[in-house]
Amino acid sequence: MSALLRVALALVVTVTLVAGPVGGSAFAFQHTDRLEYYSPVEKEPTGGMMMWDALVMRPVGIVGTAMGSVVWLVSYPFAALGGNTDESTQKLVAEPFNWTFSRPLGYF
Repeated sequence: MSALLRVALALVVTVTLVAGPVGGSAFAFQHTDRLEYYSPVEKEPTGGMMMWDALVMRPVGIVGTAMGSVVWLVSYPFAALGGNTDESTQKLVAEPFNWTFSRPLGYF
């Protein structure tokens, strides 16, 4: 085999192994018009979901809120020039803050 064919084959195998597990979950997404956190079978979060939320997702949300605030602070002069300070404040500060501190425990 030539070197170019080996590199191409290695690239195809790598992309297949990396993208393969992600593809199934992309097709499993169900679109609904209502805001529904869980399927009809599971209407409320379990204890495990609440633990995952409290121990992993809330700290990630705190870090995301801090990073969004820093990005907002740096980009605020540009947003002011563009006239979209309200939108940038909403997307970079308010939404991460509300996701972290305002939603019930266990609701993702």
